[in-house]
Amino acid sequence: MSPDLSVVICTFNRATMLRRALATAAQQQTAEFSYEVVVIDDGSSDNTRAVVEEIAASTDIPVRYVREDSKAGIAVARNRGVTEARGAWIVFFDDDQLADPDWLVSLMRVARAQDAKIVGGARKLEIPEPQLASLGAVCRSILGESLYPGAPEVLRGKDLPTTGNLLLSRAVFDAVGLFDVRLTSSGEDADLITRARAAAFEVWTAPQAMVAHMIPPYRLEARYFRWVSLRWGNQFAYFDAKEGKARVLTRAVARAGQALLVHVPRRLRARLTGNAAAALDAQCLLWRAQGYVRTAALLLAPGVFPQKHFLSELEFRLERELFTRYAAAQHEQDVQP
Repeated sequence: MSPDLSVVICTFNRATMLRRALATAAQQQTAEFSYEVVVIDDGSSDNTRAVVEEIAASTDIPVRYVREDSKAGIAVARNRGVTEARGAWIVFFDDDQLADPDWLVSLMRVARAQDAKIVGGARKLEIPEPQLASLGAVCRSILGESLYPGAPEVLRGKDLPTTGNLLLSRAVFDAVGLFDVRLTSSGEDADLITRARAAAFEVWTAPQAMVAHMIPPYRLEARYFRWVSLRWGNQFAYFDAKEGKARVLTRAVARAGQALLVHVPRRLRARLTGNAAAALDAQCLLWRAQGYVRTAALLLAPGVFPQKHFLSELEFRLERELFTRYAAAQHEQDVQP
């Protein structure tokens, strides 16, 4: 018999984090429906498979391992998860998160109460409170914080749920298709939700469906905020490109102007007043504008602005490689006498 719900976890070379994440996903307190966990291994070279098999042997919940060796981007891995899933409902959960015991129940209760086909849960940051308090709103958003105070409600405008905590009926995929595999650096989740909204699907929040996003030390460094900000700018440019080159050009000019007239003065003022959090927030917005403008140049004049090196730096999988190596090098320096 097929389960009611499938939890899909896409992973790449994060066996240690995955062990913690998978343990919480496989220990949900629910008797209201049946569920399985499907792990899509996007070409890992570590002991990911052994970790999945270890957790699978420790629980009565079906936990399946699926190898995806194409290395063609996170959208391909997510699509593989959709096709492998056996449930009528699909929940996307990241390999660097920890779920509360009643996480799945909270998602499903909102879906049933509101007759919703898309429900996004909340996500907090798993870092010490002093560090959390030192971060501005932009940086918290970059790190994945999405808190929904109050009762469940419909998300509108630019507000979008994170794919790390997202419940979708299979009817959504039947109506709008799978994730866009052309979006290889990021944005495949926002693109799917945008298409679903255009097809009249409402997106509801589930404030009680909480997960914690694990934040390794390197994610609190400026180089990581720069990388994510550039990727977001790149993502927004590709979204606008779907509406034509004229829109991309207009938005690129607007973003460049906003960067010069708003974000640069804001950053300068924050630095002069010693407000480090506000200064980094403003710098992230400048990096985001840079990512947009550079991608716009590529889209508008690819022969003149090929941007190959820039685009290669934004690939989703690089976090596991670039920043892990950097963190290891920093650790070696710290422990040297």
